[in-house]
Parts: sequence; structure tokens; C-alpha cells
Amino acid sequence: MTEAFRQYIASRRLIEADHRTLVAVSGGIDSMTLLDLMRREFAGRIGVAHCNFGLRGAESDGDEQLVGEYCREYGIPFHVERFDTEAEAQKRGESIQMAARRLRYGWFETLCDRYGYDRIAIAHQADDSTETFFINLLRGTGLRGLTGIGDRRGRIVRPLLFARRDEITAYAAAAGVPYREDASNATVKYLRNRLRHDILPRLESASGGRFARTMEENLCRLQETLRFVDLQIDRLRTRAMREEHTIDLSQLDAACRSFELYELLKPYGFAAETVEDMAALLDEREGRGTVSGKRFDAVEWSGVVDRNRIVLVPRVVEPFRDEWLAEDDPRIEWLSISDLPDSLAASPNVAYLTADALKFPLRLRRWREGDWFIPLGMAGQKKVSDFLIDAKVSVPDKAGQGVLVSGETIVWLVGRRIDDRYKVRQDAERVIRIVL
Repeated sequence: MTEAFRQYIASRRLIEADHRTLVAVSGGIDSMTLLDLMRREFAGRIGVAHCNFGLRGAESDGDEQLVGEYCREYGIPFHVERFDTEAEAQKRGESIQMAARRLRYGWFETLCDRYGYDRIAIAHQADDSTETFFINLLRGTGLRGLTGIGDRRGRIVRPLLFARRDEITAYAAAAGVPYREDASNATVKYLRNRLRHDILPRLESASGGRFARTMEENLCRLQETLRFVDLQIDRLRTRAMREEHTIDLSQLDAACRSFELYELLKPYGFAAETVEDMAALLDEREGRGTVSGKRFDAVEWSGVVDRNRIVLVPRVVEPFRDEWLAEDDPRIEWLSISDLPDSLAASPNVAYLTADALKFPLRLRRWREGDWFIPLGMAGQKKVSDFLIDAKVSVPDKAGQGVLVSGETIVWLVGRRIDDRYKVRQDAERVIRIVL
């Protein structure tokens, strides 16, 4: 294991000889094994970061104590931070998992800047990568989502991706690595755990014990394919966007125009559905002359079709029209709690609302002086005018600000914040996803 660890880091050039590395350690078997290997290989050039998210009471404190004791025993710098994760998730309207991820990675970057760490080592391993592949496959994804977990992104490196869970367990036992077991890892409440404890073991058995290694090979091939695709897109961008913010459509291949357009427009924030509509228009008019004047909008940019090119311009927000939205409006999708993604953090034009108390039809209108709502994460009401001032919204954007109203109650300051009374709760019977 130690030699394989050393060779994997060297072959992927994850950590150089002069690097200082911050090791993210939760106290579980994977991260404690990573810490033990890093201590042996890079003694004197590592520090440890431990996040206490306060989600499991005394168990969370026990994790912190274990990691701290290990660091003190071996003289390793120990950084610890406690987060009020539930409050942060409520404030942002996102899942606990998403809030914890955002908090820890933001803190890791801060530690690197403050203490001069060159790398952040994360303890993802081969089975985690396979699980990520299937999670994305089941939820719907493109090629990028089918490549598992990469071994490097910016400062972040994953030196354990070569090892499977059983290999890590064997090393920890042989080396006497202390660790704590998170009880939530055993529950099948989460999709990842259902894959880990039920579905993937069946596939391993059905394949005669070859499934895990075959998946590693598959993921390697998919990652190589993605690197090739990214290289070709970079070359296409150089050819097709010689003029800034303009796409020369003659440089696109009609056979894969939708895919190429999406890759070129993704940095501008265009949704996949919008790009598909754009490509469909171009396909429909193929050979029937040019198309001009049609506009497609993202949150901050508009793409205007001008004969054989698409011109991208900063979007000018227009005032909302006063209109009514019935229950069967195509912009509204009805969901159950089980249908929801792990994170409800979405683009600004998307909102998830508990529908139990909504009164249809909903009304979409421009905000008015005197309007108020209870912003998500706050206990008291706030005037819309004060909210926009505090958010430093420009005068033109203020003029175009819309609100979604149920009866006489504002449920969403569109694009900015939902009303706390309509946030999604676990006991909600009905939920809507609305796109404006």
C-alpha cells in the first residue's frame, strides 16, 4: 500500500518535493489512512484541517478529539473549525450536504492562503469514484458527470484514488490506524449508501469479482475521452470566437452543433434547454436562408442570432409583465420530497417552494413600494425596497425586479430570495419547481 501510494503520487505528479500539503481529515477510516500515509511519506511538510459541523453532537466532538490527539502525538499542525451547518443551510436554502461542502472547501482555501499550503489532500478513493459515476448516471448527466472523481482540481489532490475500500481497511488494520465510524454511513437513507451497501455489491458478485477493477478502467477511459473533448473544444473556441463574445456558426459541425454550442455558451451561463432550442432553430432553417433577430436569454447574457453568427451581449433586464400562472403552467413542475435533488441551490431563475399553502393562480408582477416578505433564513419581515438596497441592486435592475405572489403574499423575490414561510420542509406534501 505504501509503495503504491508513493508511485501513484509520483506518476500523477500530485505533490512535488517542495510542496506543503493540507490534509483534510474527518476521523473516518479513509481520511485517517490518508493522514497516516502522508505522515510517513511527507513528514514535516503537512498540516491537518478538521471540520466539526456540529451535526452529530458528541459523536462530532469525538471525531475532533481523535484527529487532534493523532496530530499532537506526531507533532502535526492541527487546524480545526466549528460550523453552524444547519443555520448556514437554512440561510442559503440548500441541503445540509451542500452547505457542509461549501463551508469546508472555502475554509480549506483560506488556510492555504494564510499558512502557505500548496495542496489540499482529500481522501476520496476508488469506490467513491464508482459511486459518483452511478449517482450522476441515475440523475441524468453528460460525459463530464460520467468520469467519476478526478485526481486533481486546482490545489485539491486525491492521492487515494488508486485504492479500494477493502485495501484501505486492510492497511488500517495492519498499521494500527485509529479511526471512528460514522453511524450515518450504514443507513440506506442516502442514494450513495444504497449504492454502496446494496447495488454495487450485487454487481461485483454478478461479475465474478471483476466489477470494481473494470469500473476503474472504464473511468480512466472516460477521463481520457473528456480530456480529448476539452482539448477539441478549446481549439473550436479559438476558431469560432476570434471576435470577442461572438460565435461564427460556420465553424460548427452541423452533426454535433447542439453539443458544440452548449460547450461554447456554458461559460456565459446558458441552460442546456436554451441551447437545445437555439440549435433546433438553426437546424430547422438549415438550407432555407439565414436566421436573424432571434434572441435567447441566460441570466446575465443574451445570445442574438445574426445571420451566420451568434452575438452575445450583456442582458438588459426588462420589467416583469403582470401575468397569472395556473397550476398547469409549463414553467411549474410538481414534485414530491423524494424527487428533490440533494441541493436546492439552483440558478437564480429557479425556485423550489412548498406548495401546500400556495393559492393558485399565482401572480407574477413588478414589485411595488410597500411590498414586504420574510427573506429565507430571517425571522422577521423586510420591505422589498430595503432588501434591494442592502443587496446593492442597481437602479435599472431594481426597476425590472419581479415578485411572485400567492394571494396577497410574496413567495419569491424572483432571482434573489424566496420567502422563508414557503421553503421546502421535510413534511411538505407537495413541492413545486418553478423556472422564470
